[in-house]
Amino acid sequence: MAEIKIVYIDDKPDEILTAYLDEVYCNAKLDSPSGAEHVTKIYKEVKFIGNLGYECLLQDTDVRSANVILIDNHLFEEQTAGSGKFSGKQFKVILRKLFPFVEVIIITQDQHLNGDNIIHKFAGRNGEDTDEYYKNNLDSILDGAIREVIEFEALAEDLKKSKDVEKALVDKILQSLQGNDSYDEMTKEDIDQLILSFKELKESCAY
Repeated sequence: MAEIKIVYIDDKPDEILTAYLDEVYCNAKLDSPSGAEHVTKIYKEVKFIGNLGYECLLQDTDVRSANVILIDNHLFEEQTAGSGKFSGKQFKVILRKLFPFVEVIIITQDQHLNGDNIIHKFAGRNGEDTDEYYKNNLDSILDGAIREVIEFEALAEDLKKSKDVEKALVDKILQSLQGNDSYDEMTKEDIDQLILSFKELKESCAY
């Protein structure tokens, strides 16, 4: 059985979204990409306290162990965090660098902001109720993110068994999947090699 940890980060957590994720989505059945096992979804909420800076998020154990992160868009606005070293947009890049295998979904109240993996918070329009709205607009994106995580984990296991990839590189990848900092020691060449290995492995599995 695959276990996936979903973490929602906000300075003012949306109670409606929290209830949906915790009580509805995480209790809904989801099969792994192979269909061979069910996915157990675990929900956690992390409240961002601005005056502590973004570094606190990087040290939070729930954030570090997350597989899928939903984060409020306004944390990415062009502003400098009080006592922190990073602006919101910089934090988004840092999150991707430190946790490259984590899928990130942006939650926003801005109806003009659109794009991949961007979800608008429920606004009570068009006669939809909360569960109906998020089921129609969020579930498929979350499902896709979870399947991406599981597929990456499966590829990493395949790489672990492969004799064509350097063992030290594979160890760093597996540690990164488990939230270990070792990935941060990797160079650009290491990352390029990893991406190439994943592409080659995916192509070979397609035949």
